[in-house]
Amino acid sequence: MDWSYKNSTQIWIFSVGRGNAAFVRTGLNQGFVLDMNATDFDVADFIERNFVPKLDKYKENAIAQAVLSHPHGDHIAQCERLQKGKQLYPTLLTCPHDKNFSDGSDSKEKLNWKRIKNRATDTAAVDAYKGLYKDKDRHPPLQTIQFASKRTIPNIEYGLYYIQPPKCEALHPSDDNAYGNSTSVMFYLRHGSNSILFPGDMTPEGMQHILGEREGTQKRYTVFDRQATANHPEWHTKSLDQPGLKALLRDRGLSILVAPHHGLESCYSPDLYAAMRLGKPQLVIISERRKKKDDDSAGKIHDNYSKDVGASGLDVEVDGKKDPGRRRLTTVNGHHILIVFEGSGAPRVFAEKDPAKLPAKI
Repeated sequence: MDWSYKNSTQIWIFSVGRGNAAFVRTGLNQGFVLDMNATDFDVADFIERNFVPKLDKYKENAIAQAVLSHPHGDHIAQCERLQKGKQLYPTLLTCPHDKNFSDGSDSKEKLNWKRIKNRATDTAAVDAYKGLYKDKDRHPPLQTIQFASKRTIPNIEYGLYYIQPPKCEALHPSDDNAYGNSTSVMFYLRHGSNSILFPGDMTPEGMQHILGEREGTQKRYTVFDRQATANHPEWHTKSLDQPGLKALLRDRGLSILVAPHHGLESCYSPDLYAAMRLGKPQLVIISERRKKKDDDSAGKIHDNYSKDVGASGLDVEVDGKKDPGRRRLTTVNGHHILIVFEGSGAPRVFAEKDPAKLPAKI
């Protein structure tokens, strides 16, 4: 049976050389783009050829939502492919921005572009990013999907967690790189007993802020269930009584953690681990920022991610070979990763250098 008819949720994390790029196809056959870098691999082309033609449409678009966690170049290099009129144009575009509400009132979510530091080679990508939300139809509030389908699968839900950028200024008054990282929109998804967290490049200070639901913390949440939607009709657009990230981690634990900021020591969060039931996820995925030279000042991968304190271990398949109890899996050396959530049992995880081999694993 073709994967588009299956009720599993599939998560693809691509090896792009520098930065992040991922794609999620839910059990309801909705597509999500999560960041869009493409240093070594054409992510947009792969998604267009392999996924978009088979996705169910949400409000006329095959891609239901694109989440660009924050506007650093290693997360947005291919974002121009999300422009209107292109195959990857999403119904919902979610990213830190500097727009007001459609009536002109202050959204209180304005990004301070003077503090966003990028390389000169990222200028075109940043300009494309700004152009995405200049569309007259793109206005705050940031939101998740408004569920209105007749079809449902039990226990699929997802949320977005972020800090309003003006609050990030107070968290990081002098460190511009940390300010930009702390504006990351974090993506959480659960399918049955399986769950994953994409924290972007969130800083430890920002993670503490969100877990504590301090002032300026924003939540958006969708449960793909008709009764839940009726009970909470505004969860997808406003911060109300949605489950906080800390409560989700405490009550349900976490199957897969995509390590913040490519696993670098600077963004390792003890508070995130302390919040998790059992104190750790089953597996850590690291979308590695490959070092260009030995004295790279960006730092190194935190050792905890490969130790017992960092993950409990999960059976994975790498290049067709079983690897039991793996704690850390990375995209380094060109490995593309596929994670399959089937609602119960352990997640199935595969890594291949040739991504064309992965659909057959589903």
